[in-house]
Amino acid sequence: MTAKSKSILLVLGGPLGPDSAPAQALSRAGYRVSELDSPSGLLQAIEERLPDLVIIPDRLGKERPFDLAAKVRYNHPDLAMILVGKSTTGELLLKGMHNGFVDVLSLPVEDTRLFESVERALAHRQGWERWLHKETGRLTGSLKQQLNELETILKQVDDGVLVLDRSGRLMMANRAVREAFGLAGREIVGLKPEELFDNGELVSALSNDDSASSTHVEIETPDGRCYNLRQTQIPEIGTIASLHDISYLKELDRLKGDFVNTVSHDLRSPLTAILGYVELIERAGDVNKQQAEFIRRVKTSVHATTDLINDLLNLGRLEVGMVKDMQPLQLQVIVGEAVEAVMARVEQKEQTLRMAVDGKVSKVTGSPVQLRQVVDNLIGNAVKYTPRGGEIRVMLREEDGQVILHVADNGPGIPAEDQGQIFDKFYRASNVGKDVQGTGLGLAIVKTVVDHHHGRIWVDSRPGQASIFTVVLPVS
Repeated sequence: MTAKSKSILLVLGGPLGPDSAPAQALSRAGYRVSELDSPSGLLQAIEERLPDLVIIPDRLGKERPFDLAAKVRYNHPDLAMILVGKSTTGELLLKGMHNGFVDVLSLPVEDTRLFESVERALAHRQGWERWLHKETGRLTGSLKQQLNELETILKQVDDGVLVLDRSGRLMMANRAVREAFGLAGREIVGLKPEELFDNGELVSALSNDDSASSTHVEIETPDGRCYNLRQTQIPEIGTIASLHDISYLKELDRLKGDFVNTVSHDLRSPLTAILGYVELIERAGDVNKQQAEFIRRVKTSVHATTDLINDLLNLGRLEVGMVKDMQPLQLQVIVGEAVEAVMARVEQKEQTLRMAVDGKVSKVTGSPVQLRQVVDNLIGNAVKYTPRGGEIRVMLREEDGQVILHVADNGPGIPAEDQGQIFDKFYRASNVGKDVQGTGLGLAIVKTVVDHHHGRIWVDSRPGQASIFTVVLPVS
């Protein structure tokens, strides 16, 4: 490159005054020379003028030249610097080299010596630039290789992967996404989801700009397959969404539901027939005391088996996600109806049932049928396990955007070792007597319903004293 293409910035001060001899000599030689009156603005001047070389005097008033050089070297390590003073000592030369100056000159300086120093400094800068270019190429090549490997992995995985930038435009869609939505061969980079997909749920999920949330949505494709979309907002990058094919899980759920329905129907029909014929026995004629006991036991077993089948059917429907009648409702009304329905049993056992509502309680979104199952199970269990003459308390309140239901009794309590499993299928506490009937599915149904309603349930119990079941549901 010629001298005319090189820019030199002179910092004025000490031996370097306006229109100094070095400045004039460099200008005559064809260099583009600019001067800076104050060293305090050097870094800003470098950013604005982009010089190839900076010449700094050894006297700058309050600013020390070596401190100034350190700032320049920190921000622009490739920029060449020359130190100029009235005299050059060995100590000054060593200190200058140590602080990043390519050369140290003393004034007056011959033009030949000045030009040699400048060319050496510029060559030093070119060496830095070549090294930086080479190192950048090496790092870029390594990064490109890693990106290519990552892209290959993302393209080949079975799960669909979508990447959108911060403006919501597609940056990448792998093979699985293209095949699922018929995008093979289309140029999609830079398009928005609504310009590419017909599926409203997918477009809505990908257009969600709430950076604090992660989204889980089930998406059905035109070919009937079902995908679980997991979308995450990543600050400073954009949105990454993965589509996992859950079609086989949906099929398993369907088969499970069919199995439960079929088995339940096939079992309930003969049980109904058995119960009918047993009741006819007593009508056909007198039976002795022992025969009457046998008939009672058959009826009890048939009713227990029917209850088990009904609970299995309910649980099977819940586990396949059959929550269709979701609507805003007052839980207070459902609890009140459940309390009224159980009062006959309460009076029969000479128990006391108290219901309390703390203030105004907002609506929750849920299935009235399934939430009634929850309340019936919890209150029914309280009545069942509370001894004759005992007390049951049902409390409803609202706190921090949540509706909270407590059902407390003074029954036998639940042993600590059983409390972690009390919501498992077919599990009954170890202190429940054999004479207390139950399927072991009631609390499992309760837990499943509460989970489907995005709520929580837990139990606090002290063996021999009391149990308190707590259900928390979000306000609509």
